[in-house]
Amino acid sequence: MTTPAVLYVSYDGLLEPLGQSQVVAYLVPLARDHDVTVLSFEKPVDLADAEGVRALQARLRTANVSWIRLRYHKAPSLPATAFDIVHGATVGVAAARSARVGIVHARGYVPSAIAVWVKRLTRAKFLFDMRGFWPDEKVDAGHWTKASLAYRLTKRWERMFFAQADGIVSLTETGVRTFGLLGHPARRDIPVEVIPTCADLTRFCPGPVDAALAVRLGLASSLVIGYVGTLSNWYLREATLQYLARLCVSWPEAKVLFVTREDHERLRADAAAAGLAPDRMVLAAAAFEEMPAFVRLMRLGVFFIKPVPSKRGSAATKLAEFLGCGVPVVINDGVGDSGDLVRRHGVGVVLADVTRETMEASLVPVARLLGDSSAGARCVAAARAHFDLAVGVAKYSALYARLAAN
Repeated sequence: MTTPAVLYVSYDGLLEPLGQSQVVAYLVPLARDHDVTVLSFEKPVDLADAEGVRALQARLRTANVSWIRLRYHKAPSLPATAFDIVHGATVGVAAARSARVGIVHARGYVPSAIAVWVKRLTRAKFLFDMRGFWPDEKVDAGHWTKASLAYRLTKRWERMFFAQADGIVSLTETGVRTFGLLGHPARRDIPVEVIPTCADLTRFCPGPVDAALAVRLGLASSLVIGYVGTLSNWYLREATLQYLARLCVSWPEAKVLFVTREDHERLRADAAAAGLAPDRMVLAAAAFEEMPAFVRLMRLGVFFIKPVPSKRGSAATKLAEFLGCGVPVVINDGVGDSGDLVRRHGVGVVLADVTRETMEASLVPVARLLGDSSAGARCVAAARAHFDLAVGVAKYSALYARLAAN
């Protein structure tokens, strides 16, 4: 193994789908060149899956990744998070000293609150992998107000992270250009790297449709329009469901496949209220390893995100996964770099807004997209150019080397 040793801190559990795709997928190849210890906070429901815990532990051990798993606490929100930070900092400092860690890589704001303590007490370099503008995202999602204690505390953290970071990672170029608007321009003496949410394109890639899966889901003869992941928080739930309903009116052979861990009964009710008939929708949940087969069933992926200022730094993982499998998308504009990328590569339709008039006007370009036999190849090329996990891993490894050299 080459130096530096890295302590990677994630507030997302490795046992969750997001942790599998956006943490484990990076750490396994990074551990070929770096001693990696990962500290994660796992949900109780995931820890209860003893077989899943053992399987992931075995995978990480084989990859020479040391895994420290702590229990995530949800409520009451502020005290629970404070407890997790104190617990994480205590355990993290001990782990960093034991493994002689040179870099503490913090994935987001709560991990960064832990990382600053590790830096202070061990002199490890602090990599602020910000993942977007979290405090303002919480306000825009309706969870906090700007007058709330949680918001004011995390904005104070934000100033500290920018001041103490030895390196910064943003998901988008647009996010980097926003640093100054936050009042925290990055210091000129530290590296700033743009690394979007990538996908393993050896898994999320074109391939034959799983005919048995299509039959099991009742989709064998359908034009499948897909939605994957959460449809809450800053996702435009009502507008997305209304648009999916409108697509089903235009394409009688269409069915909508939702692959999500959200409450299916509530989603059925909300979809019906939006005009999406029950017989035109299929709801499923899938394990992380099953996701490529589900995405390959789809001819079109749809998702809309609130186009608020805080989302300038965001990149949806599902965009990389759709494009990697050769599936074009319909998205809305104003979120990170996504709209520009989709337009530039001709891999989807970008709505200026989600008004009824704009939705109606999009139907013609959507029809053209569905009839374009070369669209799939363009999607794959765009994914390889922007979202290849191997490229993202190489950027992180190079950044580790730069931090170690400074």
